[in-house]
Amino acid sequence: MAEFVEKRCQDMIPELEQMEKLKLFDKKEIRSIAKKLKEYEYKIQRHTKTKEDYLRYIQYEMDLLKLIKQRRDKYGITQKRSVIDYGITNKMNNLYKEAISKFQDDIRFWVAYMKFCKHVHFHSNINHMLGRMLQVHRDKPKCWHIAAYWELEENKNKHSARQYLLRGLQIHPNSQLLYTDAFKLELDNRFATTSANAENSEKEGHIDPVPTTDDSEIPVPLKTAFFIYQQAFDRIKDIKFIIVLLNITNEHDNTKPLQLKIICDMIREYAHEPLMWDTLARRELQGLAQPVSDTATESENADQKSLRARITSCNEVYQTAIKKIKTVEIWSLYIECLLEINRDLRLLPNLKRKLLKTALMQAHRVKKLKEEHYLRWIDILNADKESNKNDEGMRKKLDEVLQGATDVLPNSVGIWHARLNHLLQCDLEKEAYAIFPEVTDKFGEKALPLWKLRFLHAQLKSWDEVEESYQAALKYPSIAKDVKASWLEWLVLTKGIRAARKAYDDLYLQPLTSLEFHKKMISLELIQPEIMSKYVRRPYEMAIMHFGTHDTSIWLDYIKYEMQYGEPKKASDIHERAVKTLDSSLTYSFIRDYGLIMAKPDSIK
Repeated sequence: MAEFVEKRCQDMIPELEQMEKLKLFDKKEIRSIAKKLKEYEYKIQRHTKTKEDYLRYIQYEMDLLKLIKQRRDKYGITQKRSVIDYGITNKMNNLYKEAISKFQDDIRFWVAYMKFCKHVHFHSNINHMLGRMLQVHRDKPKCWHIAAYWELEENKNKHSARQYLLRGLQIHPNSQLLYTDAFKLELDNRFATTSANAENSEKEGHIDPVPTTDDSEIPVPLKTAFFIYQQAFDRIKDIKFIIVLLNITNEHDNTKPLQLKIICDMIREYAHEPLMWDTLARRELQGLAQPVSDTATESENADQKSLRARITSCNEVYQTAIKKIKTVEIWSLYIECLLEINRDLRLLPNLKRKLLKTALMQAHRVKKLKEEHYLRWIDILNADKESNKNDEGMRKKLDEVLQGATDVLPNSVGIWHARLNHLLQCDLEKEAYAIFPEVTDKFGEKALPLWKLRFLHAQLKSWDEVEESYQAALKYPSIAKDVKASWLEWLVLTKGIRAARKAYDDLYLQPLTSLEFHKKMISLELIQPEIMSKYVRRPYEMAIMHFGTHDTSIWLDYIKYEMQYGEPKKASDIHERAVKTLDSSLTYSFIRDYGLIMAKPDSIK
């Protein structure tokens, strides 16, 4: 191996000498480059080779070539390009070939090599490599896609691209990717393909369409695309894929007959699919071609249909769908479409709002409305209530919707939050407060946002109501854990530090305390005009007792306090206690952070 590596390194010497002679690099840099190249050569010649060794070697050569180009441009050096630049490029080419030969199963090497060849204009190499890749990876539809894409986009050879796709479909008759590519290709090329070409393609045996519908109405230029679509429709039973093909036809002019065929097939085969109805409805909204029985209407230009007519037709399709399919999905698609329509209210605002509100109420009555749509509806009703403050009917309607929403979706915190917010805004505190035990038992700690809403409302009323609300929350351990800290803060602001200290003494003995609770008490003590160490140390000690095993921050904060406000000599004692108490996995990081504090005591804030 060593002799082989030395031989390859010797072959590099002329290039390196030319680099030094042209002053692209100095002697020190040349030695560094030679050393690096030798290291990479040894790595790729080892008995056990890895993909990463080749990738790093290729990347190094690529970076070296970029650097040479930069220095050529900087110093205006143009000589010896064929010796230096081409030599490195050729070497990268050989490295890619070696890597592909040794790791044929990794498609990344093949794709990377294609990109490399494209970059350095080795196009003939790609044509040879594509054949090899497909021999090795014929079982991967993606590889047939890559080959067809190269022929179509880089070689501008539609015939070869078609052959790759049709051969790929022979091996992968259920590949959505290949059918999509072939369909696009034939639509792009439909006017360049005569009926004779289409017959030749069939005779080659690559795709054998099995007609399932009458194609007499399909124009000759669309025949080949239609045959491919038919084969895909028969093979792949997936409404999403058929919609993809339909959307592709929308991007091409003069494809109306093909669009109508696809839609007729969808209606026949997928009448039970919500997405099919959603597609039909949205096409009505966009004014796209639809199958109709009235020939007079059929001949009408879709672009001439008014916005009102298109919206109304779209709504009618959805109304038909919800009678046939009684699922949450179809209602969600219906309402999402109407919400999109309502984003622009510059034209026909009343019609758009009316359709949306009607659909929301219909879905609510049949209990098929999703949480997100309930919340949007509640926002709409709230806005209506604000604009009609004296309308008692608006308030009652919102009441009815919110109560019905919590019945349909009893596990939605967001819906309960909206209902409680409505009751509190209407000054129905008694009715709202009666709900809290139920929702707290149901949601546990997830009910915290509901209690925060109550605290906020109580603060607008009176101190007594705030205290009553906090005391009610503290009865529930799952909520009390997160409420205790804000309760202390409120007491300090309204009743003073002594009330907070008394509450702290009562609360820290209760189970389920949080570190934030103790830190809040510490911070409240530290903002007092006169800091009293005995009151500050107590929450520190309580926090250490409960959380000192798995949290280093409380120990470090305690040390900083003693050094800044207390007795600096106690810092070493706290350090020793921490080392003994902390989990072994945290000891190293604690000692490191402690060392940083002691090294710069003046930086403590």
